[in-house]
Amino acid sequence: MACTDNTAVTTTNEAGGATTISAVHPDIIQTHILRRLDGPALASIASTCSQLHALSEHEQLWENICHATWPSTNTPRVRHLISTFPRASRSFFSDSFSSFAAARSSDHTNIERTPELVTAVDLFHGMRPVLSRVVETETESGWFRCSPFRVDVLDPKEAVATAMEYPRSEEACERLREELRLSWIVVDPEGKRAVNVSSGRAVSVERHWLSGEVQVRFATVVSGGERGSASEAVLCSVSVTCGSEMQVREACVQMEDMDGMVLNGKESLGILQRALEGKRGRLFAEGDNEGRDSYLEFMSRKMERKEKKMRDERRLDMLCVALALLSFAAISTLFFS
Repeated sequence: MACTDNTAVTTTNEAGGATTISAVHPDIIQTHILRRLDGPALASIASTCSQLHALSEHEQLWENICHATWPSTNTPRVRHLISTFPRASRSFFSDSFSSFAAARSSDHTNIERTPELVTAVDLFHGMRPVLSRVVETETESGWFRCSPFRVDVLDPKEAVATAMEYPRSEEACERLREELRLSWIVVDPEGKRAVNVSSGRAVSVERHWLSGEVQVRFATVVSGGERGSASEAVLCSVSVTCGSEMQVREACVQMEDMDGMVLNGKESLGILQRALEGKRGRLFAEGDNEGRDSYLEFMSRKMERKEKKMRDERRLDMLCVALALLSFAAISTLFFS
């Protein structure tokens, strides 16, 4: 798609009366072409030539895309935060619609520069929005930093009705897993960065055998921690719990290390900072299972670590028993000699 190649224009005109994009009025391009594109398509077309790049930079285009992609961004609080980003909605989309590689763990991480986190959550069943919420969390209190990290987006007695059908079989659970999509965007108002810590698609859907509740899990693995430690890789786990009538009763996020321990607020804030400051990768794609693959790999590493720990404990127990027997034998020899 040439924009400034006059030779190409002449050739196409002679061949069949067609014209290049450079001959189309910019208002027509914006109104009838660019406004119909989603974020990935708009980002792709912006890289084709300088004219389309300039037209694709308009804030209104990216603002509309953000609102269409994440209804929660249309709230006054999030709209204001997005306006403070370096390139406003374009920067927010780039941060939140891309995969990320967390920055390496550092002793110089300063959690004091993040006094607050804002969470924007959007849950979809197919193309239908099910839940949209915005939650503000202060991060400076001792209660937040010392308590197990957990951010809930629903009040304890709140329930959100949905049109989803209850999954009564394993096949129905798998279909529900493929149909559900969640965005869990964490925004740092001071750093003017955002990161999406959800896997997009659910990684698992399980029914509780007694209560009948359906628990849907979305998860992202945050690597880059101290090598060999339990926090070398951390699971950012989002749980969505639905009642027997498929009303959403709970949606929360927690951090879990490879020993299965839930991290506290201070540790989790440092990990979220590394995610916010890390490099962004490719844009999310429909039907992407990378999140589930990473989750299954994390669970496998977690199981291997647990088995290794159990083997080490058994060896230590055997060593203690052997030392006890040797001590008993030595004392018996001295006593009876």
